[in-house]
Amino acid sequence: MATQQQLSPQQRAQMFTAATRQTWQMMGTKTVTEDMQTIDFNLPKVRLLSQILVEFEATVSLKSQNATIPAKTFSPYQIIRNIALELNSGFRPFVVSGEALHIYSLDRLNPDVLLPSNSQRAVSYIETAASATGKDAKIKFQVALPLTLNQRDPVGLVLLQNEETTVSLTIDTARAQDTYQLASGDTVTLKQLKVTPTIETFSIPAVKEAIPDLSVLKLVSEKGEVFSGNGQNIVKLSTGTIYRKLMFYFTDETGAPLKDTDFSGNLELVFNQADIPYSIKPSALAARNHSDLGYTLPDGVFIFDFSNQGFPNFGGSRDYIDTERLTEFWVRFNTQKAGRVKVIAEKLSRLH
Repeated sequence: MATQQQLSPQQRAQMFTAATRQTWQMMGTKTVTEDMQTIDFNLPKVRLLSQILVEFEATVSLKSQNATIPAKTFSPYQIIRNIALELNSGFRPFVVSGEALHIYSLDRLNPDVLLPSNSQRAVSYIETAASATGKDAKIKFQVALPLTLNQRDPVGLVLLQNEETTVSLTIDTARAQDTYQLASGDTVTLKQLKVTPTIETFSIPAVKEAIPDLSVLKLVSEKGEVFSGNGQNIVKLSTGTIYRKLMFYFTDETGAPLKDTDFSGNLELVFNQADIPYSIKPSALAARNHSDLGYTLPDGVFIFDFSNQGFPNFGGSRDYIDTERLTEFWVRFNTQKAGRVKVIAEKLSRLH
């Protein structure tokens, strides 16, 4: 009796590419007129979800004795206090602040397009012109929540077309003034914020064998920890998943980003307290990040991209860090200042 050959995930992915079709769909716009609001979207139960793009358009009133109110570093993304994509299975593929999502998004080709532009048609735009009586100004930007590894590999797709699965997008907004550097007497008042998601989905192939492996989910999250100065610091990272990327943003006690010269010694990733596969001087890592991305990252930001084998995000699994068999996974560093580190991690979890 002939036995049926088991298809590999790679074979399923190839068949999926030939048997599916991409779809873009706009969801309805939701509008708020006050700061610190929560906005919820329930995704439609159709097809396979691969990415969500969310456009933010705000009108604010800028009142100042100066001609402009400067934007903060990482503006205008601070207007997102938290953004979370949640599955009723208990998994949260994305749960990050706007600042962390922006840092995560910088690890791509042409990351400079995410910086505020003078053109309102750009990906990111923030107006800073102000007046003593108050001037209406525009903020517009778009963020991406990619669920798959990249635009080529279908690993990470979420099946929406399933009565048992519910997927929701929750956005907590911050104060509009948090995107600006306010001087004494300056005020920023939100007049209107419109939020519009676009979902990228793929049709479900008619042939069962062409449905890709859905047993792996990509998770993006952040954590923050305080560290002391003039000594060795250890931040313990969670184990049990597969790390694909790690981003760090170091600031001092005042919130100012650390310079490369504020570190003494190397940035190290440590396995089980003894194995140190990555030990690199911060300035050398910054130079490598610049070479990989063609863009100088902001001060205090460092990226370990284990998926980069010539192109960010498109490499194979050779350098992924599988912590399922590790008991300890640390980042270790020495600084001359006390401060805080924000850790943004992209991990893969196997659904059992």
